[in-house]
Amino acid sequence: MFFKKYELNFTLVPTIAFLVAFICFIQLGFWQLERASEKNNINSNYTLRQDDTLINLNSSKSINNKEAILWRRAEVNGSFLNKKNIILDNQIFNQIAGFNILTPFLIKDSKYVVLINRGWQPNLARRDLIPNIKNLEGTKILKGNIAKFPTSGISLGQNNIETLNASVFRMQRLDFDELKYFLTFNLLPYMVYIDPLLDDESYNTFKLPAPDSQKNYGYSFQWFAFAFTLLIIFIKIGIRRKNVIKSKK
Repeated sequence: MFFKKYELNFTLVPTIAFLVAFICFIQLGFWQLERASEKNNINSNYTLRQDDTLINLNSSKSINNKEAILWRRAEVNGSFLNKKNIILDNQIFNQIAGFNILTPFLIKDSKYVVLINRGWQPNLARRDLIPNIKNLEGTKILKGNIAKFPTSGISLGQNNIETLNASVFRMQRLDFDELKYFLTFNLLPYMVYIDPLLDDESYNTFKLPAPDSQKNYGYSFQWFAFAFTLLIIFIKIGIRRKNVIKSKK
């Protein structure tokens, strides 16, 4: 009955263009689903590591093995090196521009230094203003989460390290080799986001290593919706009602 009323009107070039676009949209949809699955697997591994026993950096034999202790809860005893505070610039939190305060921390009875992330603060009113970073004196026992150095950020010009005063330095990005040379210590290849924070003005921005898998599900739905919409348009354009001419009696 359907084919008695309608006829197909598909031409070669538009049909090829439709097939190429339709297949691309479908593949992009499945690719986003795969990305979401990968992120979920990474975050599941993170959750399992969070449940592991608290690792003590003063006694751990894996202190230099970043992959073995990454994303685990940690405890460390030592003292802050207050003469080289680092402002990590261009850090976005809740859609607000700001910076993280990083201070090297000498692990007690060892030659190692670990970079401590003291939290995020919003940008000051003017760029030439220097945040008031208080010195943290004496021996401290800190707890927090072991994480990679942030990979975001760009170097504005050749010099990535900007001296603000004798003890505060601003960086656009973190480069491990550059940090080791700048700090002149045996720096560990990760940082610790301390929790609880020691600065009242700061916010804890520690997050999952691969957050926002829900975004990938959303993108996947969009690509599949594009494919479905394109299919409907293609069918609507390519199928038309037959012109039926009734004979006169």
